[in-house]
Amino acid sequence: MIKVPPLPPLTENEKKMNISKYYMQVEIPDPVVFQLMDYGPADPADMLSPENYKDAIILEGYHKIVSGWCMLPDGTGTYTEYQRHHPGGRVTPEMMQWWHMWVNVLPKSSKPGEGNLKYKLWMPHDHYEHSFVNGHDRSDGTYSLEKLDAGGLVPGLASKAIGSVRHNLKPQDLGFSDEYVAELAAKGCSISAAYETFDIPGAHFVFGFTRPHPLGGTESFSREWIGWRPLLDGSGKLVRDDYPCDADYLKAILIHNALEHAHLPRFLPELYAEYKDKPMDAD
Repeated sequence: MIKVPPLPPLTENEKKMNISKYYMQVEIPDPVVFQLMDYGPADPADMLSPENYKDAIILEGYHKIVSGWCMLPDGTGTYTEYQRHHPGGRVTPEMMQWWHMWVNVLPKSSKPGEGNLKYKLWMPHDHYEHSFVNGHDRSDGTYSLEKLDAGGLVPGLASKAIGSVRHNLKPQDLGFSDEYVAELAAKGCSISAAYETFDIPGAHFVFGFTRPHPLGGTESFSREWIGWRPLLDGSGKLVRDDYPCDADYLKAILIHNALEHAHLPRFLPELYAEYKDKPMDAD
C-alpha cells in the first residue's frame, strides 16, 4: 500500500490565514496509475520523438502509450500523461481559469521566506512559491519553486527545489494556422503548449491536446520533452537545450502530476465559491 508522507507543517502565521483550512493531506488517486508507473519505462519506439510532437494531435483512437515515460536514444527524456474529465464534474473551466490566476498572487498576510500558501494547497509536499514574473500578469511567464519527490514517495530520487519559469505559447507560435485552430475548436478540441526555463541551464517543451471523450466530457493528452525548446520563429521546430534527466526524474514528474491533478478537485469548488468575489490577495 502506497502511503503519502505526513503533511509538511505550516508556520504559525500561515495557520492563522483562513485559506489554511484547505491545506489537507494528499491521497493516492488511482492504484492503476501507480501500477502502470511501477511497470517501468516505455519502449522509446512507442513514444513520440520531439521532432514529431505534432503527431500528438489525433481526433480518434489512441497512441500505444498514453501514460508512461522513457529516456530517448539521444539522451533526452520524455513522458506522456492521460487525464479524463468526466461530464458533470465538480471542477469547471471557469474555476480552473480563476485558479491559475489566483495562485500567482501572494496572500496579503504572507511573511518573507514563507513561500506562497496558495501554491502549497495544490501539492503540499512539493510546492513552495508561485508568482507572475512581472508581478501582474502571465505575459512574461509564471515563476514557481517546487521539487518532485512527493515528500520522499519516489524511491531513489534526491530531489531539491528548483525554480522555473513557464512561458505559455499560442498554437500559432508553433506554426499552426488560425484556420486549423478554428477547425479543431469546432470539433471541441484544443491545443496547449509552453516551454519552461530553470534556475539551471536547459529547458522543457510541453504540448497538450484535449478532445471530446466518446462517452462524454473530455480527455487530455499531455506530453513533455526534457532538454528541448521551440525556436519561436513560427516554424514549429524544436532545438536541443539539454537539461539533467534520467528515468527516476521522469517517473517522479508523472507521480507528482498524478497526485496534484487528483488533489486540486478535492478543494477547488469550495475554495472558488468562497474566494472568487474577494480581492486576489485575500487570505
